[in-house]
Amino acid sequence: MIAFMPRRLGQHFLRPASVERLLSVIDPRPEESFLEIGPGTGALTLPLAARAREVVAVELDSTLAGRLAERAPGNVRIVRGDGLAVDLAALVPAGGRVVGNLPYYVSSPLLRRFLDLRGRIRDLHVMLQDEVARRVASPPGSREYGILSVLYALWTDTDIPLRFPPGAFQPPPKVLSAVLRARFLATPRAEVHDGGQFERLIQAAFARRRRTLENNLQDSYPNLKEHLRLLNIEGRRRAETLSVVEFARLAAALGNPP
Repeated sequence: MIAFMPRRLGQHFLRPASVERLLSVIDPRPEESFLEIGPGTGALTLPLAARAREVVAVELDSTLAGRLAERAPGNVRIVRGDGLAVDLAALVPAGGRVVGNLPYYVSSPLLRRFLDLRGRIRDLHVMLQDEVARRVASPPGSREYGILSVLYALWTDTDIPLRFPPGAFQPPPKVLSAVLRARFLATPRAEVHDGGQFERLIQAAFARRRRTLENNLQDSYPNLKEHLRLLNIEGRRRAETLSVVEFARLAAALGNPP
């Protein structure tokens, strides 16, 4: 299902002309394998399968999964399960690509799961609520810049190649939708020795967006002011102004809090 689902009570299906626009951006090739999250009725699954080597589609709704399995060609495998729980790495071969719809209430944890596929998948094209896509693709200094922006900046090049108005769907949703494209880098933008520690630092830095970096971190990291001084990072700055490289340098200096 290429659709934005604002609630579990409703489904909004992308019209055929819009599916073709999306396919032109994805640009599938005959030798490529795709992992699709949320295929639904197969609006994207079936035309994608006609252009690619294989599609593995993960669908939570058993009724939709069953109906799609009846219509799908031989190069489509339907996996009935939750995209937050199934072993995604086991479903996609090395060099595979990810596509699909991410309902807003699970979009952030799914986006984090996709980062764990780095080194295995080449890129992803996922439909999101527009404000979520903007958050991920935002640069430092913007109001939307946050935890996911930093994590994706570390591992990918991101952009928003398509936006869809409500009229692109049937029935129309009440929100603007967007396609987030993330291309995985061969090496991260900055050296991070401990991914968990790096993410904990980012979470602490963004804990209260209106507070300064120093105010958000001083209770967790001893000698914070000295480390900030040595790194030439002004403690009065807010987290939203730091680049991923600055966060990586700060994480390396601070280490794990006691």
